[in-house]
Amino acid sequence: MGRKIEQLKIPLINKTIYLDNKVPGLILDTIDNLNLTAKDGRKPILCGKKRTTNGWHLIFNLPPGISFNRVKRYREYFQDAANGLIDLTWNGALQMTIHTGRLPQRLPYCWEPEEYTKMSLPAPVGVSHGGPVLFNLTDSPHLLIAGVPGFGKSNFLHVLIHSLLSKALVAIIDLKRLEFAYLGSHAALARTEAEALALMESLNREMERRIGILEAAGVVKVQDYQGEDMPYIIAIIDELAELKDDRTMELVDRITRLARAVGISVVAATQRPSTKVLPGDTRAMFQARLCFQVADELNSRMVLGESCPLAAHLPGIKGRAIFKFGIEEKEVQTMFLPLKQAKAILNKNPVRAWNYEYQAKRLLPR
Repeated sequence: MGRKIEQLKIPLINKTIYLDNKVPGLILDTIDNLNLTAKDGRKPILCGKKRTTNGWHLIFNLPPGISFNRVKRYREYFQDAANGLIDLTWNGALQMTIHTGRLPQRLPYCWEPEEYTKMSLPAPVGVSHGGPVLFNLTDSPHLLIAGVPGFGKSNFLHVLIHSLLSKALVAIIDLKRLEFAYLGSHAALARTEAEALALMESLNREMERRIGILEAAGVVKVQDYQGEDMPYIIAIIDELAELKDDRTMELVDRITRLARAVGISVVAATQRPSTKVLPGDTRAMFQARLCFQVADELNSRMVLGESCPLAAHLPGIKGRAIFKFGIEEKEVQTMFLPLKQAKAILNKNPVRAWNYEYQAKRLLPR
């Protein structure tokens, strides 16, 4: 429990590991069989390859007429051929990383945020085949989480909250009323529609106040401001679909569009982010996405983008998800934080009461 996540030894269970050049050969055969060629007959050229601890890393030059997105559509064919998981990225050339092992099925919570001073809001996503996945929430700064019930969505919210409590003020909208009740002395809790509206109004007033201060100081983001302390604020919404009030959703939308520079982040969780739950323009503000198992490819594409059906094909393992930020997509195993351990962690930290009703009065523009 005291180990840092970067020191975790990931117990990869090896599947078939080829010790010769069979895997690169299988990938090249797949390119041929898929007829992945440009109109002039040219194909992707393998210009670099090396063995890694758990597989291979291949580099391809793509000829004019073959896009990175076109290759990504065939990811499942390459995975079946290589008998492993494949990550595809673009860095002036197609980078194909082939993993011939499997992730652990359970990853205990072990996080010491004070060790990560280079990140403003360090959040542990979990571990991928390439190692620990850490995410600086200020880089997004909003995070969308989705997945069917029972596969790790709420548990990840607990992990995220406990990882960031020492770095930020946390506000939680929990209309189910039970999931986060034990955090009442450490976060602002809204458990009814009226309380959710009051909380979002308070956050919007605080956003306006901060914008005014930064404007007067001539700086463009809170990280550059040298005046009064402006702690980061994270608004967590558990099950976005339960917010029925149009005014509340308007305020959520406004925060996601305007609050990046002032240190206010939104983390929203939902089972299925349809356009009714989260309009397309609002969803676009969530650059970081974490998707646990979903019912089908349509739901996966709703969360991760049109080119990513991967969450529909995740194994039935609790805590397994696809993390996407920018063009990178990674299969990860998130950490498991049982309630008993979560309460024990809180007992070691000083109580940080935050009454948002009081905040709503105190944060009126001057």
